[in-house]
Amino acid sequence: MKNNFYPGAFKKHSSKVVKLFTALMMSAFLFSCEQFNDVEEVVDKVKEEQEARTFVAELGGLNNSGVTGEVVIEYMKDGQFEVLVKADGLVPNMVHPQHIHGFGFMDKDPKNAVCPPMSAAGEDGLLTLPEGLPFYGPVLVPLDSELVPLTVQEFPMANANGMISYIEFTSLKAMLMAIDKSNDGKQSLANLSLEDRVIVLHGAYVKDNMIVPPGTEGAEYVATLPVACGELVEVL
Repeated sequence: MKNNFYPGAFKKHSSKVVKLFTALMMSAFLFSCEQFNDVEEVVDKVKEEQEARTFVAELGGLNNSGVTGEVVIEYMKDGQFEVLVKADGLVPNMVHPQHIHGFGFMDKDPKNAVCPPMSAAGEDGLLTLPEGLPFYGPVLVPLDSELVPLTVQEFPMANANGMISYIEFTSLKAMLMAIDKSNDGKQSLANLSLEDRVIVLHGAYVKDNMIVPPGTEGAEYVATLPVACGELVEVL
């Protein structure tokens, strides 16, 4: 695992340049067949098909956890689907489940998922996983050791300093096929709608309906407790 990342950390493969060059060489043929109005339209279409889309989220704490962090998701048509998570302030040496949450992949106009306010918590003042569901929706993609299939594998463990540096990737085709398998109907890039999704991290020690430090007598580790959330925004 790497300790630092940024959007530029995604690998830029030379094959992208080759594909772009090849597509541009074909532009004359496409033009002669009148499939495009002009060469600029060809170039724009090639760029649209080859360029990556990048989404980022700034993680803020839930339940007064103090957790902060960043998430970057990038994918390219016919390329890889990559996820990077860096978070701090977590319980050291404990597993912290993390997911992409949101509302149905099948919805043509999905409801926009948001991070829940603390006012959503019940009378005990502790925001639980079910209490957050009306805001961020159900789990769509577990950010675990394999990404696909969408069955839970191994979630990351925070290091001794309470930090997680998570990097995982799969092919975009595999991701879409996995989503299709868990839903009715054929999925597409449009169904991902990452701009309508959020990232939620979980896991903290709780006593008397409050998050408490590790080692607190009588405290219980609640792996499902939401401790951080961030809304994904596309970087244009």
